[in-house]
Amino acid sequence: MAVNKSNRLVLTMLFISCVVCFVDKTAINFAIIPMKSELNLSSEDIGMIMSAFFLAYAATQALSGYLVDRYGARKILSQGIVIWSAGTVLSAFSAGLTQIVIARFIVGLGEAVFPPGSSVAVAEHFEKSRMAKAKSILTSGASVGFALGALLVPMMIAAFHWRTMFVILGVAGGIVALALWQVLKKAELAHDGRAVAALSTKQDKVSIRAILKKKITWQIAVCYFFTNIIFWGLQSWLPLYWVNVRGMNMVTMGAWSAVPPVMGFLSFLVSGWLLDRFFSGYEKYLLAIAASGTALFIGLMLSSSSIPLNFAYLTAANIFLNTISITVFVTIMKRFPVKMVGTATGLINSLSQIGSFISPMLMGVVLKWTHQNYTDIFIMLIIFAIIILLSVMGIKNEPSGFSLPEQEVPV
Repeated sequence: MAVNKSNRLVLTMLFISCVVCFVDKTAINFAIIPMKSELNLSSEDIGMIMSAFFLAYAATQALSGYLVDRYGARKILSQGIVIWSAGTVLSAFSAGLTQIVIARFIVGLGEAVFPPGSSVAVAEHFEKSRMAKAKSILTSGASVGFALGALLVPMMIAAFHWRTMFVILGVAGGIVALALWQVLKKAELAHDGRAVAALSTKQDKVSIRAILKKKITWQIAVCYFFTNIIFWGLQSWLPLYWVNVRGMNMVTMGAWSAVPPVMGFLSFLVSGWLLDRFFSGYEKYLLAIAASGTALFIGLMLSSSSIPLNFAYLTAANIFLNTISITVFVTIMKRFPVKMVGTATGLINSLSQIGSFISPMLMGVVLKWTHQNYTDIFIMLIIFAIIILLSVMGIKNEPSGFSLPEQEVPV
């Protein structure tokens, strides 16, 4: 399947959707600063708010992957964007802890669709030899979303109010959902009127058992579990660290916070190229390099008192974490049959997103126990990076990719 105009348009729209997804996902990290004082939230309350998103996100990954395989990327992805946009708008009308937790839970339900849905969309429209490049371009939207969120969200909060900011983001998401629906519909018609989403019309328990029986499923899940703890631990608590410990103001902190994701954008593209060019079937080596780099630069953050140097080290750590992320998803896309990409992605991501769920609460508890000592947080994250390194070294090199035994392929 050659890369044509229709495929490029699909990839562009998926990229934009990814940007909006991550702006919405990260907005709470900045909004929580004024919300903390306005709504009298404790550290434990903040941890609950952050984790509510990941509870829904992790719990519904497997179901989301199944639904995408069953009903196609267009329908499920578009509906997912509508759901998370509605949750974002509801965040604006929250009057206390319970309402905010519910709103963030709804955002998590909608965004749970995006990882398996976008992987299926790529698998539907691109040859295997082009999947890593397409997925890396799409996933680079996460860095753009983080950068835009870091720049625009604090500015909108300062200029208007955190409630107004959530309304603006929710409306923007609704517009993107409609546009994605139209683009994917036209792409389906471009394939001789056949719905490319109908790659699989049936999924059963046999396919799920086959995925869970594979050792690589659990190896990838463990790797991504600890990656998510590190990544979302940094994303959730660093804004408070920069403001409360380092004395930065909101706008300056937001500007500096845009630097790591800007460089992360390039890291996704480079990682996709490396995976296609040098590490196809040997992904564990790239994962090991990235895990080592993550541990190193978080350690350097711990030892530095310079804000510019700290953001430089954070940028480097972010680059390596992005490399782990894209490698995980490309490994799934290349080592599982196309008809099972959504389900496999959903299952593995569901297991690994438990790390995202516990991360904000874990950080909150550790900070409470240590009387807001962030040094212990950084040490803990370094240990988790070392665990990632150890877990990926057991992955078997399979240049030819993974395939199910004949009798286990669902029909």
